[in-house]
Amino acid sequence: MTHIAEVLLTDLGSLVAELGKDGGLIGPSIYDTAQVLRWAPPHEGTRPALDWLCMQQRSDGGWGDPNIPLARTVPTLAAAIALHLYCETARDRSALAAALAFLRSEERTWPDKLPNDVPVGAELIAPSLLVEAHRVGLEIPETPYASLLALGQRRSKMMGAIRVQPGTTVSHIVEAISDEIRSGLVDFYGSVGHSPAATAAWLHKTEGSTEEHQVRARAMEYLTQAAAVTGVDIPGVVPTAWPITRFEQSFVLYALLLGDLLVHPRLQGALREQYKDLSAALHPTGLGFSDHFMADGDDTAAAIAVLRVAGQPVSLEGLEVFNNGDHYSAYRGELQVSVTVTARAVHALRLFGRDVSRNEEFLLSHQDPDGAWRGDKWNGSWLYATLQVIAGLRRGPVRQALEKTYGFLLEQQRPDGSWGTQRNGSTEETAYGILSLRLLETDGIGDTAKTRVALRRAAHWMLVHYQPFCREQPPFWIAKETYRPERIARAFELSALLSVLNFVDPESAFIG
Repeated sequence: MTHIAEVLLTDLGSLVAELGKDGGLIGPSIYDTAQVLRWAPPHEGTRPALDWLCMQQRSDGGWGDPNIPLARTVPTLAAAIALHLYCETARDRSALAAALAFLRSEERTWPDKLPNDVPVGAELIAPSLLVEAHRVGLEIPETPYASLLALGQRRSKMMGAIRVQPGTTVSHIVEAISDEIRSGLVDFYGSVGHSPAATAAWLHKTEGSTEEHQVRARAMEYLTQAAAVTGVDIPGVVPTAWPITRFEQSFVLYALLLGDLLVHPRLQGALREQYKDLSAALHPTGLGFSDHFMADGDDTAAAIAVLRVAGQPVSLEGLEVFNNGDHYSAYRGELQVSVTVTARAVHALRLFGRDVSRNEEFLLSHQDPDGAWRGDKWNGSWLYATLQVIAGLRRGPVRQALEKTYGFLLEQQRPDGSWGTQRNGSTEETAYGILSLRLLETDGIGDTAKTRVALRRAAHWMLVHYQPFCREQPPFWIAKETYRPERIARAFELSALLSVLNFVDPESAFIG
């Protein structure tokens, strides 16, 4: 074993052993931080978190990644309202003016026919923020958001008189449904819907309620604990969701599965404990992103695939709850489909020898002409979506489609060896590119010599940019806005590196 592989395996082994620690690690959220500042500001004051918000603002006045435009409206609206509430300095006034200019120029962001990558709850959250913005005197036109507002009205009718329960998708966005903020919503962790924004809204609505005193104390403590996992160390700067224990566990192990590392002898001690714990958590109704949140098809499919490959007793029972015929959903009643959830379900189904022909047709119908898959609702990187679909389709009768994907992956690799959707390559997206090529190569798709050259260049770039303690990385995952699940992203990076080092000479890859 080379010194490089030894270092990477040690890093990965530590990561696996710490899965679920502190409720999972997840980066900070613009939207939730702004809502916490509005409704339940920290005892230390609002200035540090407000300054942090201003530092995250983009040069065009908005917040969020310009390459994932639909995920920018909600955080920008929330940040603008928070800035208006606490506007004290010239910097605050300048940031607010730029935010309003951005929001007034979004005519081309929301098309008449909405795509599948609408962020979680945006159809309800954005309208509620627009109402609040108008109430406090911020002039923001509704015309650019007509299609989103229409979707929100459709969603509201579908929800009807539903009663919100703890640990459900509705409780996660309850801040946008003001009439439903009531007693009985605080869950095991002290949160409302595992959401800092929803929890802050509940605290605001129950302020002065004597019978809620102890529960309110738990909710305030939840916000403090949630802030601690972001790595920012600023009171009031919180993540978009927390805890994420089962999401972190199932997806980290799935990343290892894609890198063919579940069988690595150095990892078996830590993995055995994870298998035992995950098996106990997986119920006939599926697996949620924590033990106290409703099950979803994505975590369920990942867990089933991992346990099946690991040789653990497991069935497909929990996954069938999310079967919609030709595709699978993360949650029942979703209005936008997800190719990545379907692809992961197909991967799990194929491991059991099930017929997935209808699902394959669905996935192929969403392939772009250039060979990639884009526009997924849970991750804004086409490299992530493409990797997941490759994992689902490989070993099926779809060779021609994947050969097109292979060619596009080679075309999109940057001269420095990286991949990325932003100005510069990113380690996370380069990991997706590496794993994609490795899976295709294993199935005999592509030119082996060209693949080896591409992977050697990618390995060199990844090793040069290997930063095990750096958490300031771009977020590509989508919930209410973009976020980075730290251990999951790191697991993909380490899995890709270890996978490629088995294919190219690590020392020559490093020296370039």
